[in-house]
Amino acid sequence: MNAQTLEQKITDLADPIVKALGLDIWGVEVAQAGRTVLRLFVDVPSPAGEDSAPADAMPDAADQAAEEGPIPAAMSASIDQCEEISRHLGLALEVEDVMPDAYVLEVSTPGLSRRFFRLEQMRPYLDDMVEARLHTAFEGRRIWRGRLLSVDGEDLQLAPASISPDGDILPEDVPPVRLPWKSVRRATRIHIFRQPTKPGKKPARPSAANSGKASSKGKQGRQVAQAVAEPGADREDPKPCGESTPSSMAAGGKHES
Repeated sequence: MNAQTLEQKITDLADPIVKALGLDIWGVEVAQAGRTVLRLFVDVPSPAGEDSAPADAMPDAADQAAEEGPIPAAMSASIDQCEEISRHLGLALEVEDVMPDAYVLEVSTPGLSRRFFRLEQMRPYLDDMVEARLHTAFEGRRIWRGRLLSVDGEDLQLAPASISPDGDILPEDVPPVRLPWKSVRRATRIHIFRQPTKPGKKPARPSAANSGKASSKGKQGRQVAQAVAEPGADREDPKPCGESTPSSMAAGGKHES
C-alpha cells in the first residue's frame, strides 16, 4: 500500500470518529522514520464552514463577547479528544488489518505553525508568513518564504520576506511570486514567536527544553496524543497528549515505558 492510499484509508476510518466529537480532519501524514509514523491532524470547524483561522488571529474575549455574543467553547481540539481519537482509530486500524508492521500513531492539532494539505486551507491566512517547498526549483529556489498575498484558482502568491532574530518581517527586494499549488511539495505557516525584552537587556535565547513537544500545551500550540503499536498487539490507552516519549505496546498487550 503506497502512502497516498494509506492516507486515504486512515481518513476514511478516522472521519466518523472525528466527526462524532464535533471536529474536522485537517490532514493526514505518513512518514517513514525507522518505523512508519501515522499523523492525524484534527481541528475545530470554523463557524462559516471554512478552514480554521489561526488561534493568535482570533479576537480577544472582550471584543468577541461584545460583537458576536457568546464565546465559542473551544478554539482547538482538547487533549482528551486527541486521546479518544487515538484510541478508537488505533483499534480500527487493527480490526481492518491496515498496518502489517509496527507503526506509531500520532493524533494532534495542526498548531500555529501548521502544514497546509489543501490550497483552500490557506485562504484564512492572508498576510501571514508562510513557507512553500517546491518539487523543482522556481527562479533558482526550491524554498520560498514570504507573506501570503493571495490564493486564486490553483495558485498562491507570496511577497518574499525573511524574519529577523527579533521576529521582525524583512521584505526582500524582489517582486511577488506566483506558485502553482501542484508545484508545492509542502506548505506551512510560519508562526513568529516574539520574546519580550526588558529595557537594557538583550533578548534571551530559547532554551533546549522549549524546542520540542515536551509540554502538554507545546511551543507550537499543538496537542499531541501518541501511541506505538506492534503487529498483533492488544492496544491500551496512550499516555496523555504532549508527553515527549510515547508508550509502546509490545506483543501480549503490555505497556513499556
